[in-house]
Amino acid sequence: MRSTEPIPGNPWPRDMVISVDNPHHLELLLFIRQAWDVGRETAVPELDPVPDVGGSVMPDTVSRDEWKRRWQREWARAWDWYGVHDPSARPTPEDMRAIWVPGQPLHPALPPRWEVEYGMDGIDQESFTDWSRGLEPPLGQPLEETPERVSLPALIEAWQTGLQCIVVLPYAGYFAKRITRRHLAVSPSTRADPDEYRRALATPYQS
Repeated sequence: MRSTEPIPGNPWPRDMVISVDNPHHLELLLFIRQAWDVGRETAVPELDPVPDVGGSVMPDTVSRDEWKRRWQREWARAWDWYGVHDPSARPTPEDMRAIWVPGQPLHPALPPRWEVEYGMDGIDQESFTDWSRGLEPPLGQPLEETPERVSLPALIEAWQTGLQCIVVLPYAGYFAKRITRRHLAVSPSTRADPDEYRRALATPYQS
């Protein structure tokens, strides 16, 4: 989101750029956690909506404990990526090819993906796709009714502290976590409620 032209009466700062992201790499890990019953040692809010995992079944290619360790490792990497994320980075064709090679270091423009490391075995891809698509915001919402416009003064204050990206995670109830100075994670219901969204936007970053 950005105002590119000076419009009389437009309160959106011309140089303020805010992106809103439904992160596939985290959604897939949450789906796997639900489907395979792994990662329960990690505190994760209840999901809303809870996915229908379909025919997903943990593969028996390695032990259950090993899948648990792999999930924990990838969950940590998925969050660590925000520490190196650079929205201005432009991946080269070589970068795009390299991300499909397991074991690559974190790339500033391309988040780590479970399917690169371990494939999609044991994951009902149709069920995941249906759930993930259902998390996307509805199309056609008038610009002035978007949560960012409704809570614009609070958004501007957050932007002035460094905020650049709203990460929307399918969690139930109120949720707000300032992941980095540039990233704020919220639940859909938090973003949809102006009072809760203003509260979330005021969440400080604590390094």
